[in-house]
Amino acid sequence: MHVKITPNDQITLPDETASQMEVAGYSDVEVDRAATVLTSDLVQTADVVRDKLIVLGLLEKDVADACVWARRPKE
Repeated sequence: MHVKITPNDQITLPDETASQMEVAGYSDVEVDRAATVLTSDLVQTADVVRDKLIVLGLLEKDVADACVWARRPKE
């Protein structure tokens, strides 16, 4: 499979490759000589948030209550 490097040093992935990626958006990039590995940044970020919630002792009910509060009608 071939990718294109644009004049702006951007990589263009073929549609068949991009469609197989689970999450669109930002990715963590690791380059090891000629190999480039893209890892979804969303997965790593979600794990960090979950860990932080556990450390803070927040429960699922706390998050649900916060969502209800944030979506309340404004005065």
